[in-house]
Amino acid sequence: MPKKLIQLVNVNGLILMLLMATMFSAAANENNLTDQIIRLLNNTMNLPVPVRPELDITLLTPSAQLATLCAKPVLSLSGNTGRLTGLHTLIAQCDAKRRFLQVEVRATGTWWQARRQIRRGETVSQQDIQPLRGSLEHLPAGLLLDARTIIGRVALRAIHPGENLVEGQLRHRWVINAGDNVNVSYQGEGFKISVTAKALDNAALGQRLRLKTASGQLLSATATSEGKATVVTT
Repeated sequence: MPKKLIQLVNVNGLILMLLMATMFSAAANENNLTDQIIRLLNNTMNLPVPVRPELDITLLTPSAQLATLCAKPVLSLSGNTGRLTGLHTLIAQCDAKRRFLQVEVRATGTWWQARRQIRRGETVSQQDIQPLRGSLEHLPAGLLLDARTIIGRVALRAIHPGENLVEGQLRHRWVINAGDNVNVSYQGEGFKISVTAKALDNAALGQRLRLKTASGQLLSATATSEGKATVVTT
């Protein structure tokens, strides 16, 4: 083979190797970015691993623009975060530079429907709900994917059989009702005092409420159990 032809073949081979290396590097960067987006969405949903939906991310931002990102941008969601699936805008922060990325999210998971008529004010039990699995696209925002966030909660309105269960339909059961006499504990460093006060608000476990003592003092406390609340002083 002539020397010039050998040199040409070697140059072409080197160019091909560089192109392939660039393609592999770009694909690896996009895969890393996709993994970061999935972690971001999982953190946003804050669901236990067994009930997390399976996510499929499509990067809509051109590869040429993605290639200008730093290796590990800090990602955050922009705009409406109430719906998981569909088109989303992400903010990618690299030091002082901000880039906007467009992605499409598809998800497959398990959600819950009412098995029977659930009346307003009724506490939901395991027997009242049934699971379905499939694409989460076109399902309502606020869809409840974890049965543990449904069971024991109270229906705010009538829920019909076959209706998908969403956040706005349910509330946590009150452990303190407005007008109740509540045992209130003051707890600070080295001391604990208990008084009885009247609840001015309804409160679920862990919620804040206002109370009024017999002397007329107003307190802000956290409901800790049935008929009990705690004021933490510092």
